[in-house]
Amino acid sequence: MSTTVVTAGLGFVFWAVAARVTTTEVVGRASAVIAAMQLIGAFGTLGMHTLLIAELPRRNGPSVRRLVVTGMTIAGVVAFSVAAAYALVSQLTGRTSEWIYTTPLGVVLFGAGTALTTVTIVLDGALIGVRQGSRQVSRNLIFSVVKLVALPIAAFAIGLSPHAIFSVWLLGNFVSLLIVALRTETRREWLTTLPSPRGFYPIWRTAAGHHWVNVATETPRFALPILVAAQLGNEANAGFYAALLLISFVWVVPHHLATGMFAIQSDDPDHFRRGLSTAVRLSAGVSLLAAVGTPVLARPLLAIFGPEYVRASYCLMALGICTIGSAMKSIYIAVGRAQGMLGKAAMAALFGAGIELGAAEIGLTLWGVTGVGIGVGIALMLEAAVFWPSIRRVQNQLPDDERTHRNSRVADAEESCARQAPLQPEFEGQQ
Repeated sequence: MSTTVVTAGLGFVFWAVAARVTTTEVVGRASAVIAAMQLIGAFGTLGMHTLLIAELPRRNGPSVRRLVVTGMTIAGVVAFSVAAAYALVSQLTGRTSEWIYTTPLGVVLFGAGTALTTVTIVLDGALIGVRQGSRQVSRNLIFSVVKLVALPIAAFAIGLSPHAIFSVWLLGNFVSLLIVALRTETRREWLTTLPSPRGFYPIWRTAAGHHWVNVATETPRFALPILVAAQLGNEANAGFYAALLLISFVWVVPHHLATGMFAIQSDDPDHFRRGLSTAVRLSAGVSLLAAVGTPVLARPLLAIFGPEYVRASYCLMALGICTIGSAMKSIYIAVGRAQGMLGKAAMAALFGAGIELGAAEIGLTLWGVTGVGIGVGIALMLEAAVFWPSIRRVQNQLPDDERTHRNSRVADAEESCARQAPLQPEFEGQQ
């Protein structure tokens, strides 16, 4: 968890540096391109990331390597194909004039960056699944540090543009993957392992279930910057993206608590109830701090990016006050995953994505960037009201051993009453 906060903090510094060395217009354009890459990347994983967290603890040796290599290969190919198609459609429809979408080299760059992002997401899930969390941590730290160091170098050498910022992002992912590979003792076995789609067939339904949950969960966060840039312009999107970046720094805590709870359930179901209670308590604490702190800190934090970004302060306040809604959504979906009810989790995620995007569009039309924050915040609170009763019911369920012990006590009490029952009339007669 601490590493997640550190990497999120480095991401904040990355965009703050970008905001200081280039214009809001470039930051707005670049953030829209990065958001598109992340959205396609989330789609391209095909649920592999979450599937590997659940599946790999039950496997070992060649089976692990084969499944991981297959998952990374399929996800990478799908992500590259979808990214290239997105760029071509954007060009043909005249929706954008970005170099990265309108030139052959730009399309290849966008596809490669998206594929690499997707592969790293799948790899992170695999590392968690095989209990190599330290390597997952180091990869993310390397990625964050490399792109942070490369950004000012690129600004000095060639100047910052959307495709330059995108290239720095790609470089960070590439270096992090390379270092993880070089530090792997069995890299010869990994390099000689061929993907085996046939071995993936028995679990494709489970992967599909995780996939739709992941896509629906991630879509609002990645689609909103694209929506704002298209309707309000790149400068407005720069401020909105800064606000979204800051609130994501807070929301990542309950999200990872929920992910950790799912991993515990996948490995040891007996710990699930305690993990759920811990996740709820910590998420409530984080949400309270966000609700109190965001109205006070929104302006000074956004001012770090520049005076133009302060205009998104009310958007950030609205999102911060409604942090509890995001937390309850993450926990509810994790409960559905852990209990094997992927259909239920997928419906919840789709429901959430639908009302968040719909409310954001209404708010955007009425009040601009501030309206997006208000709309999404209201949608999240509605989701929390719907999801909380189910979370509470699961939280109050007794573990099997405690339930057995309680039932045994009840049975003993009933047996004792049965033995004493014949004495009752005699006692009443004496009275």
